[in-house]
Amino acid sequence: MKTNRSHRLHPTIVKKFQKVFYLLICLFSFNACLLNPIVHHLLFPDKESSSKTLLALWALLANAEASVELNRNWAGIRKGDSLQLEAQYYIYGARTDSTFQWSSSNKSVATVDANGLVQSIGNGKVIITATSIDGRAKADCDITVYTGYVYTSLDSSNSVGHLTMDEISGLLTFNSSVLVGTSTPTGIGVEPFGKFLYTGDFGGASISQFLINQLTGVLSQNTPITVPAGLSPRNLVITPDGKYLYLASEGTSAIRAYSINTDGTLSFLTSYPTNIGHSQIQISRSGSFIFYMGNSITEITSYRINSNDGSLSQAAISPSFPNDGSGHVSTHPNGNFIYVGSSPSVTILRLDKNTGNMSFVDSVFHGLSVNSTAIHPSGLFYYLLNINEGIISCYLVDPKTGKITYSSNVTGFVPGNLRFMIIDPTGRFAYAADINAANLLQFSINQTTGALTSIGNVNPGGNPWNLTFL
Repeated sequence: MKTNRSHRLHPTIVKKFQKVFYLLICLFSFNACLLNPIVHHLLFPDKESSSKTLLALWALLANAEASVELNRNWAGIRKGDSLQLEAQYYIYGARTDSTFQWSSSNKSVATVDANGLVQSIGNGKVIITATSIDGRAKADCDITVYTGYVYTSLDSSNSVGHLTMDEISGLLTFNSSVLVGTSTPTGIGVEPFGKFLYTGDFGGASISQFLINQLTGVLSQNTPITVPAGLSPRNLVITPDGKYLYLASEGTSAIRAYSINTDGTLSFLTSYPTNIGHSQIQISRSGSFIFYMGNSITEITSYRINSNDGSLSQAAISPSFPNDGSGHVSTHPNGNFIYVGSSPSVTILRLDKNTGNMSFVDSVFHGLSVNSTAIHPSGLFYYLLNINEGIISCYLVDPKTGKITYSSNVTGFVPGNLRFMIIDPTGRFAYAADINAANLLQFSINQTTGALTSIGNVNPGGNPWNLTFL
């Protein structure tokens, strides 16, 4: 009796085919992995391979297809309130059951329990991290804890106005004002943990120093009330850790550096010549770099901040861009992009967060004047305050590329009045200074389009120039 050999061998042939097929898949996957520059460096380092290199490669390959996703990647929480975060774990795109280890980067700002419930404690920024129980993947949520106070420099009345935001409606209520130490405050900023406030007094060549009542938000003059600030001081920035303050001294063409003492007083460190006097100074989201308009105001210079002593060292100069002499610098919440709002275009630069180098991304023509800009905390919307035209323009932002596209505007404001704009940490409301009308303009923000809708005006106790949110 004959036996059908081809039928009997079929399972063996199939198994061999499967092995070859799986081998090809493995080889393809491995070769693709080799194209990753990190993997290539680990496999073929300049120096002789070590056990650490092999362990690093193993960790990279093991974690390549694991990810954690949170229901929120940013949030604003009013001081004393809580927020429930939820995490999901994926392996090769498939949701997988897992518990998570939760942690807070600053427990004095907010804590998080084993179930992802965030409890806000004090003013400031904090990162809440969820890590899968196997340690293969994690995700962060950037949270700002706020009190709901708006402070505005009132230059013609030589004072600072204090207002409170209604949590539901977003409307501001004027509380009180306090005199600065000299005259014409323009720049304004609060220490990140909500204890101190400072103004750059343009006409007084000084910085005024204030204490903030932690229960009421009321300001009181610190002692001494002022410190010298060079000629025509303008805008100022404070590092996220609250250790240092940097001021644009327009009249002396310099950046002045100060340390912030535990009692809120400033100690002058040194001054850095900038070759040109300009009011615009900005700080990176990480607090590692200062940005300042460069020569002829057609470039940005980045300065590295030494976190140990507050000293600055020049890091890089951006590609040049067109500018009529004005301009305002904003940074994207993800820290990857810098936006220079100037006339006639918005210039977008990519920031290397390690070196401070800046490279050109895009230029978007708008043809209007610019006094100030603002970026939504989600990173999805960008705003231009067109001072001479009395227009506030909204642009949509692609957070991956940094590029922007025009979306909408609000008009009808008196030309020459618009100064500065802030957005509350929840991203629901915006406020702009209307200086000659002695008003703060109040808006609600469409969370899909970024469009602004007026919700009325409020008198902040004088003619507002600049604003800050706590």
